[in-house]
Amino acid sequence: MLQVIFFIKLLLVHYATQSQRGIEANCNDDVTLKCPHNDIDSMDFLSVIWYKVKDKQKFGLLRKRKGEQVQAKGTAKLGEKYSLLLFGVTVKDSGTYDCTVMANIGYENLYSEVNLTVHECVTKTVVTPVTTVLNINQSTEPCPVQVQDLPLMWTIIGFVAVGLLKIVLSLISIWVNKLFFIFTHR
Repeated sequence: MLQVIFFIKLLLVHYATQSQRGIEANCNDDVTLKCPHNDIDSMDFLSVIWYKVKDKQKFGLLRKRKGEQVQAKGTAKLGEKYSLLLFGVTVKDSGTYDCTVMANIGYENLYSEVNLTVHECVTKTVVTPVTTVLNINQSTEPCPVQVQDLPLMWTIIGFVAVGLLKIVLSLISIWVNKLFFIFTHR
């Protein structure tokens, strides 16, 4: 019986240290992700590290060792009570963040995850009214078609070609009629 109680307590401790919370934010918001471990300053620890978890790999964002300055990568900053401050978040910032408290020898490390969901960036569209005025008395179309004149030489050649074609077709039809008349009156 004592072993069962110990096992349940062990599971509860494990669950509490592996807790996962979710935070939702809008695009371009400043977000604070709180490290859920209570009163970290009173603990005997080496450092607090924030990671971004992607494809089951951890990428370090910042680290604060007890008594030292913060070492950070990118735009992440350390806030009150070792919270992670992210400025102007976008959809790319969505994901899982891990707060790890590295304990001194003889103590247990603490891990907790926080899920951040950033909603799509929506840009406001400005509607500009457009008024179209048509002049009814106007003799040309609102969008006239650009017509290009052919050179005079090409125009003359075209008319001559059409005229010659008419003459040739007339001669052929006269010849066909003459042949038809000859074969039918024999």
